[in-house]
Amino acid sequence: MSQPVQTSYNAPRRRHPRVLTAVSSLAAACLVLLTGAVMSVPAHAVAVVAPTIMLPNMTVPEGDAGRGAFTVNVGLTAPNPFDHVVRLHVTDFSAVPVPGGGGALYGTATPGSDYVAFAPFYLSFAPGQQVARFTVKIKGDAVIEPDEQVDVRFDDTEFTVGDNDIDLGIGNDDGAGTKPTQPLLLPPNQAISEPDSGCFVYVVTIPVSKPVTVASTVDAVDFTAIPLPAPLVGTYGDATPGVDYLTFPVRTLKYAVKSRVANLPVTICGDTTPESDEQIDVRFDNTATIAVADNDIDLALTNND
Repeated sequence: MSQPVQTSYNAPRRRHPRVLTAVSSLAAACLVLLTGAVMSVPAHAVAVVAPTIMLPNMTVPEGDAGRGAFTVNVGLTAPNPFDHVVRLHVTDFSAVPVPGGGGALYGTATPGSDYVAFAPFYLSFAPGQQVARFTVKIKGDAVIEPDEQVDVRFDDTEFTVGDNDIDLGIGNDDGAGTKPTQPLLLPPNQAISEPDSGCFVYVVTIPVSKPVTVASTVDAVDFTAIPLPAPLVGTYGDATPGVDYLTFPVRTLKYAVKSRVANLPVTICGDTTPESDEQIDVRFDNTATIAVADNDIDLALTNND
């Protein structure tokens, strides 16, 4: 009896998903070449570029007494582009020994004596946020001593970290000479990197040498675009209002009783144009209860392009 003839049957082969994707991409490319059609790229396929962290250089006068809560502004070169909160770890490194440093520490300021030590914490940047801030409490005294530094480190984040630390300089202000009976205004100069895009509020802490005993005020005036007196040529500052920063009307800074600081907000704007460093010039006056010797600050915008 003859055996039935077996007819072979080849089942359709399942293509691997990656093969299908490649075929689809090739077909799409051919379609573009043949028809000139432009196909949109899904939003999830566009890589998100992480901005770089910008850390300010600061030197603040210590003052004669009390605690001054100095604001540290941590900026980004562009607003947070992610669709979620991004955190940045902040650590007080001042009392950490330098490896192989023979007992040297990363900072020269003494926790508990020159400033109030703080535990590690996270700064958070919401989507679209470009600056976050925290405070470091500096303790004033009347001891003549060298300038000191509080060392703060930054890490553990999705952002790009270039310079990973700041030295918050505490400037000695206890030299020889008669001290005024009123609290003395101690305006600090600061240098910050300009962002690549966007504008954000940079908070400058304006301290006095000791806590005020009565509620006090002092006016802050934007002098950047004011012409220098003849025969000098130019203006007091060389940053451009409306481009590098937003000019502001006279702002009255208020010092509550027993406080040592008031805050001056300045809006900084970014670009990617290679240019020289620029300065915002701010003058202080019109106060009856605070002594004024140094009456201005230069807020330097350093070019990072």
